[in-house]
Amino acid sequence: MMRSFARCLMVVMFLSVLFLVSACTTKEVRVKIIEEIPPFDRIAVLPFNLTNCRTCAESYPTCRPVGGQIVCEQVKSSVGYDLALSLAREIAIYGKYEVVEPQAASRVLPLVGQVPMTEIGRRLGVDILVFGVVNRFQERVGGPMSVSSPASVYLEISMVDARSGRNVWYAVFDQTQKSLSDDITNLRNFMRGGGKWLTAREFADVGIAEMVEQFPGLKGAGVL
Repeated sequence: MMRSFARCLMVVMFLSVLFLVSACTTKEVRVKIIEEIPPFDRIAVLPFNLTNCRTCAESYPTCRPVGGQIVCEQVKSSVGYDLALSLAREIAIYGKYEVVEPQAASRVLPLVGQVPMTEIGRRLGVDILVFGVVNRFQERVGGPMSVSSPASVYLEISMVDARSGRNVWYAVFDQTQKSLSDDITNLRNFMRGGGKWLTAREFADVGIAEMVEQFPGLKGAGVL
C-alpha cells in the first residue's frame, strides 16, 4: 500500500514540475523586437491579411502594411477578421491598454486601396497599429477525441508605431497540434486546449493567447 502511494505521489510531483516548466517555456512562439518600442496606451487591431485569399473579393475586410501605407481589400473568408477580434479581446482582458477592435478600425479604412498608416493612426487616435497574417489555417480531420490529421496554424503578428510607421515588434506562432505522446513538453498547450484535439479556430486561439502573453508590457502580467 505504501509503495503504491509513493509511486502515485512521485507521478503527481513529476506532472506538477513538468507543468511548471512547460508554463515557463515559450517554444510555441517566436518573438522579435525590431526597434525600441515607444510608450503607448491605445492600440488598434486591424483585420488580418490572408496570404492565400487576395483575389477572392467578397465582404470581409483584410489589411496589410506596405511601406508607409495600409493596403486593404475585401475577401470571402471571415478567418482574418475573426482572429483579429480574438487578438483584440485577448489583449483587452489584461486591462492595461485601450484596444480598438477590428470592426471599429474598419470604419476608417478604405474598402479597397491604400491609405497612409499615420493617417489611420490619427483617425483612430491610437499609438500602435497591430497587423496579422494568416499563412496557414489547416482544419483537423477527425473529431475531438481522434484525428487522422491535426489542426495546423501559422500566424504572424506585428506592431507598427502609428506615429512613425515603423515596425517595432513581431511574433510568430507556427504549429501543428501534437499529442502528449508525441511531445511531452507540450503539456501546457494540451491542457489549455481542454486535453482534446482542437479545431483550427480553437488552436489559433491558443496561439493568439501565447503571443499576447509575450506582448510588450504584458509579459508576466496577470489577467484582470
